[in-house]
Amino acid sequence: MALARRRTSRAGGHGPVSAAFARVSAVAITVALAVLPQVPAAAKDLGVRGETWAIAEPDLLQVLEARLLELERSGAMAAIEDEARARVRARLETPEPVAGIAPATELRSRLVDPSVVLDRDVRLPDGTLLAAAGTRLNPLDHTPFSRDLLFIDGRRDREVTWALDRPGPATIVLLAGRPLELARRHGRPIFFDQGGRLTARFGLAATPVEVRREGARLRVTEVPIPDDGAGP
Repeated sequence: MALARRRTSRAGGHGPVSAAFARVSAVAITVALAVLPQVPAAAKDLGVRGETWAIAEPDLLQVLEARLLELERSGAMAAIEDEARARVRARLETPEPVAGIAPATELRSRLVDPSVVLDRDVRLPDGTLLAAAGTRLNPLDHTPFSRDLLFIDGRRDREVTWALDRPGPATIVLLAGRPLELARRHGRPIFFDQGGRLTARFGLAATPVEVRREGARLRVTEVPIPDDGAGP
């Protein structure tokens, strides 16, 4: 009977031995948790191995400031500024000619529809829809076109004379030549088709050309000028 009770205690795990073991384990865990935070860190300074040098790279801004000051003192800065102004002035005085333009050889006329189809919605700043994508708009319905456009090659005196002698209000636009010089010489504004945007818009391939409004469209007319042997 005593043997049976002893076996039952070992098998059930609730006897005096198990309880004592549980108390010992709890005490061991508590002691371990109390001791661990007091263990010093293992990291240490390993010292320096090999030779070392101080960082001697100069500050980039200081280098630039010193260089600019040197250029200013030597007069080189003024020369650089003068050269930059001269380049800009040269581009304004003699812009790059629009490519692919030749003198007109015959009288030709055609109508151009300036309408555009919107590829996106157009809205006012407050979000109000002004025109939806896919809408076809004709600028002539909203913008007056009261002055003819005269496209010429400013390097050809005959074309310049033709444009200046045209009756009625007109705007002269060069596709080549020196617009500022001609404006000073003739005392009237003369423009240049920078980048050939208007040339591409109207499909121009020759000069001189007259563009005038005709209802809701624009009439583009190439006008040949006879070569009288005087001037280029």
